[in-house]
Order: sequence, then structure tokens, then C-alpha cells
Amino acid sequence: MISRTILSWAAAALSLASVAECQSFRRLGTCPTLGCVLPPDQTDFLAGQYFDIRLEVHAPVNGSEARGRPTPDTAFAFTIAKKGRRPQSAAALFKIAEPPLERWNFTWYEDYFALDAKTPSLVNVASKIYRRVALYEPGDYTATLTYNNGSTTTASWLVRDLVQVKKTKNIVLFIGLTGSRMTTNMISAARLIAHKTVNGRYQSRLQMDQFPVLGHQMTHSIDSFITDSANSATALYSGHKSTVNALGVYRDSSPSPFDDPRFESIAEIFQRLTRGGVGIVSTAFIADATPAAFSAHTSDRGQYGPVVDSFLNGATNYTWVNWTGPDVLFGGGAEQFLPGRTSYRGQDYYKLFADKGYNVVLNNTALSSTPNNAKTLGIFSTSNLPVWLDRNVYKRNLNRGNSPDGKKANATDVPGLKQMTLKAIDILNARHRKEGWFLMSEAASIDKQMHTLDYDRALGDLLELDDTVKNTFAKLKQLGSDKETLVLVTADHGHGFDVAGSVDTKYLNAQTTDRRKRDAIGTYQESGLSQYVIPGAPQDTSSLQFSEGAAFPANWDPRYTLFSAVGANPDHRENYQVHKDGPRTPAVNSTARDDDYIVNYKDAVTGFLVNGTLPVDNSQGVHSLTDVPVFAEGPCQELFGGVYNNIDIFFNMAACLGLARTK
Repeated sequence: MISRTILSWAAAALSLASVAECQSFRRLGTCPTLGCVLPPDQTDFLAGQYFDIRLEVHAPVNGSEARGRPTPDTAFAFTIAKKGRRPQSAAALFKIAEPPLERWNFTWYEDYFALDAKTPSLVNVASKIYRRVALYEPGDYTATLTYNNGSTTTASWLVRDLVQVKKTKNIVLFIGLTGSRMTTNMISAARLIAHKTVNGRYQSRLQMDQFPVLGHQMTHSIDSFITDSANSATALYSGHKSTVNALGVYRDSSPSPFDDPRFESIAEIFQRLTRGGVGIVSTAFIADATPAAFSAHTSDRGQYGPVVDSFLNGATNYTWVNWTGPDVLFGGGAEQFLPGRTSYRGQDYYKLFADKGYNVVLNNTALSSTPNNAKTLGIFSTSNLPVWLDRNVYKRNLNRGNSPDGKKANATDVPGLKQMTLKAIDILNARHRKEGWFLMSEAASIDKQMHTLDYDRALGDLLELDDTVKNTFAKLKQLGSDKETLVLVTADHGHGFDVAGSVDTKYLNAQTTDRRKRDAIGTYQESGLSQYVIPGAPQDTSSLQFSEGAAFPANWDPRYTLFSAVGANPDHRENYQVHKDGPRTPAVNSTARDDDYIVNYKDAVTGFLVNGTLPVDNSQGVHSLTDVPVFAEGPCQELFGGVYNNIDIFFNMAACLGLARTK
């Protein structure tokens, strides 16, 4: 018998376990009864998509759910019935052997009172799991678990009826907002600081403003209405919602983070069915959640070493799909590739990728010159890549000892999102012009800088994303692929950011009390006009020309800045000025336990105190409920208008690529 530790289950995100009546914790998300079926009720499938089925019968030993039966029923039965047909056992339906019975136990807290008192509830479990099965016939299905002398748990499943016609050869999916992620409010702020207005009318527009189709996606996860990047990316890539921190799995209650029931991602399906190319580009460390969700299958997004191994080898702990690795893998996170304590099993993943035929490049110069006919791994720094503002304006902040070769030199020859994306397209086009390709490109630090309330750096990376999108269209046209490529720009969640006026920073800095400093904020008519572009100057001279036609602010430190904020934040100081010495650290820990964050006075010495709204163990801002925009242009663009669930992006992309299989 294995007992899952209290912290790994209840405190991993303080949002994953509890009784049906309790909001904050759940015994097992998606399982309000003592019988659990995963995939759960209301799950949709792509016809022919591989997935696992996990069954669990719970026997609470103590707590409010205890019923005097501490031993779980091991004689449970499970059937699946297509609408209008008789139920069949899973083993008979899928023509596989009945899996062995598994047993374990776990503990969880029912609510905050139990957590404070350290009185966990113990649950014994009996379970089975059916691996790598698929439903091919579109329609409605009912999955029924029978246990405890006639108790039942049912799950309604839908295999979507998608036409098996390929309408696009390639897809470029931009994820621009791994945190603020890119919400409409952020796009409005980016437009304001980089594009000139005359009497309230913009003289130029963002590339995103020019997409012919705009939709909005709802981002909530399967058992909470606020999502994280792991399960939101999972929904976008697979059509399956999951729990916070989970990648490519439905989280079960077992102690292992690697045995949860899996389902195929669009990259795995696309590669399996078409042998087409796959590219993954991110400005984050490459094992981060958004890139990881393409190939990783784990309930713990923090398993960075195994995530890197999954890029190369796929799932290896039991038979899954034949994943041969992406053609392109670009980003940061060298610490997971260098041999030593931070890499998986201490292995040298630069060498392991090279042994499998990858060209390995570690800087922008090597990236630009590497041939397009080979698989390519590009890792350009430790941790996340430097943001646009530091690479292009405040370059002294590049002195971070973050070189990807492990020598602790400064990574200064670092490509941006545009360079990585355009090179990825060149490689994918050269290797898979006939079969087609799928590219995901993530502007990760929009989110990461929003978490730390560093709005200038977040907006700089959003403008870099817009520039990358513009250059992507030009690249596709140059290659003759523009008419056969669907381009999508979206985010996986939002941040509650907005702008409500302007700030006279000169006046703010001259005041001596917090209340007087707040008088520097101008709202309504006192908000004035943006001072980030030069009033009266033609647009082509009023912005930094990062690339031909791209608009970036001419002055990142004007006297009049944006009065901007997020709705959920830690205690911090705010002076509304760009942080020239590097990314912000708004709050610092006051204890050795990492659970009591207070104002970091040094972060904004001239500013005033802004009281936090989050629990004191939060050092950063958090995600929000807001729907996020979806921009679409190319074949199938019409599918992406309107308001819909995040899983629908997967199904629409799968329909465009003709990935459904009915036999």
C-alpha cells in the first residue's frame, strides 16, 4: 500500500482536492462520488484519438465521507454503450485483456479548517486502467462504473463527427500570452504605446488588428474556473480539459505523476497520421508547461527532466504512440540539457539529441547559419530567454551568467521570437513541404512579466509577438505557402490587466507621502495622450524600428506613463516607471518558509504602497477568468469566430488538418 503525501496532493496548488460540497479542495477533481471514471462526464473525443481509461473506487476511512466501509470494492464492473446499442465491457469493446487490479491510498484535506488543524482524511482505493484505446464511430456514448452493491457513476462521452477532409496543409499557432496572457486589454495598451494617434484616430495598426476573423475562447479548467498554463495548453492541444498542473493527462489519485490516464496531443496525432513536421518554439525554458504539453504526459508540470526526455523519446513507461520528436525545438532552459543534477538522470541531452540526428545550436549566429534540411535543437540560455526590452533597450541587463554551454558566461547572442519562428518555418518547409507541418510559437514572457507586475516588459514582448506575426505572413508568402497555411494567434489564459489613465511620474516622485503621490494619476480627461511616441512626428520616425515596418515605443521612460494594474496582486510599491535595471521583484519573503511575502521597498523606492489582495504566501500576480481573443487567417479561418470553449480550438484545428479517423 502506498500513501500519497499530504503536501503532494493537497498543497501542490492548494486547489486540487475536496468533497463535492467544498469549493477549495476536492477529494479528486471530476469525481464527486466514490466511483471515478476518467475520462469523466462531458468529455469529447476526436474520432481515432488514443486515450486511457482509469477507474477508481474510493473508500474513505475518516472524514465527512466515511461510511463505515474502509475497504474499497474490488469487484466493480465497467461498461461502455454507444447510443442505441447494448453495453459492452471495455475489454470486449476494445478487444484487449482485462487489466490487473491496483490498490493504494491517499490523504487530503476537506477544507481550510482541516488544513489548519492538520487533520487529513484517508482514502483507500481500488483501481484499473485500460491503456491506449480509441473510439472511431462518431456519436454519443455512456460509460458506466458499477460498484458498492449497485451504486453507479456514469460518464457521457461524445465522439465528434468531423469531416475527414484536409483543408489546410500547415498551421502556425501563436500562443501570446502565457500569463497575461494576451488579453484584449493588453492588446489595447500595446497599440497605445507603439502607434500614433491624431485626434483619437490611430495612424497605423497592430498586425493582430488586421486579422479577418476574431473569436474568444473560455479558459476554465475541468474542476476550477481559474486555469494554469499546463491544463490550458493541454486543452488547446488535445481537446481534453484537465486539472491545474496536469499535462496531457486526467489527474488520478495514484502516487505516481507518470501513470495517470493519457490522451493524444495534436502533435502526436498529426505526426502519427501524416508523418508531417512539428515545430516547438518558446521564449520560456523549453520544459515549461506550454511547450511541454505537446509531448509530455504527467500530472506534475514540474517534472522538467522527464519533460525534456519526452520531447526526444515520447512516453516510455508503457506503450504509447510512436513519437519521433519534433523537427524544431527552440527556447531556453539549458539547465535541463547540461549533464548534472538538473538534467534527467544526469544525462547530456545536447549529446542525446545530436545522437538522434539533431543539429544543436546555442546562439543566434549559429541558428541563422544552420542548414534547413535537418532536425534542429536550439537552446539559447539557461532559464527563460531575455525579454525584448532587455535585448534591445536595456542591454546591460543581459549580464546574467546564463550562457547555454554551462560556462556561466553571458548569453548575449540570443535570438528573439521572430528569429526563432522564421527559422523554424524554413526548416519545417524544407523537410515537410509535401506532408505539411504544425508549428507552435510562444511569446512566454508576456505572461511571466505580468506575473511580476512588470507591465513594460510584458508589453514589449507583446509587440515583439505582433512583429513576429507580421513577418510570419511575409515568410509564408515568400515560400509560396500563404494560401495553404492557417495562422492562429491566441493565449491560454488571462491576467486581469487594464489601463485606467496616465501618471505624471515627475510629479509623483516629487511628493513625500503616499496619499499625495496618488494625486499624480490622471483619469478621464486628465489621462491625456500617449507619450511613448513623439507627438507630431511621422510614424516612421517616432518608433524604434526593430524590423522593417515594426512599431515599438521611441521612449520607454516618458514623464507621462500608463496608470495600469492587475486585479490580483501581492503587497508592493508602484511608481509606474520602467525598471531599467532588470525585471521586477515586487514582493520578498519575510521568513525562511517561503510563506509570508511583504513589500520589496527596493523595487519602486519613489513609489507608494499598494496593498495586496492575494494570500500572503503569493509573491506574484495570478491568472484570471477573462476570455481571451483568438485571431485567425487562412484556410478554415471561419471556424474560429464567435465565443467557444478552449477545447474547440483543438477540434477546429484537427478538422482543418483532416485528422479524424472513423476506422
